[in-house]
Amino acid sequence: MPLPENSQIVRLTPDYTFKRFNCGDSDLNEFLLEDSISYLRKLLAVTNIIENNDQIIAFFSLLNDKITIDDTPSKNQWKKLFKKTTGKSFKSHPAMKIGRLGVDVNYQSSGIGTIILDYLKNLFIDNNRTGCRFITVDAYRESLAFYQRNDFQFMTSEDENADTRLMYFDLYTLSDDN
Repeated sequence: MPLPENSQIVRLTPDYTFKRFNCGDSDLNEFLLEDSISYLRKLLAVTNIIENNDQIIAFFSLLNDKITIDDTPSKNQWKKLFKKTTGKSFKSHPAMKIGRLGVDVNYQSSGIGTIILDYLKNLFIDNNRTGCRFITVDAYRESLAFYQRNDFQFMTSEDENADTRLMYFDLYTLSDDN
């Protein structure tokens, strides 16, 4: 599925001029419009924007992460999840975290979110510059089904009643070596 007509992905820069955007979530709107440049300057997250001439269609912020043995409820679950995939007993695995992802209300339910996730999956398979095995996200409760449809899995059941749940996608499942 391609991006909407006449749209492009741009990497946020300190001098970016924001266009109109409203995803219906004040926390996500505030992050993009008020905090994303500060996160960029402090080297905490890189934000990418999908825009056309008139507005911001969507955005996603990325930061480094890792999945550790402490993220799972037991060593047995850790071994079950990761030893079988790596053949080694690492105490952590490199990951890229989706810190924020928002789609303007005019484009919600149009497939833009899936386009973003597919873009990220391909980016880290085809252009993996540092070694990154997993994509992680602290998914809002309202977006759990979306991430599940895009093959993300829950890290643990211990956060079942929390406002967000830690989910992951194993990039190795897309690798030619798998």
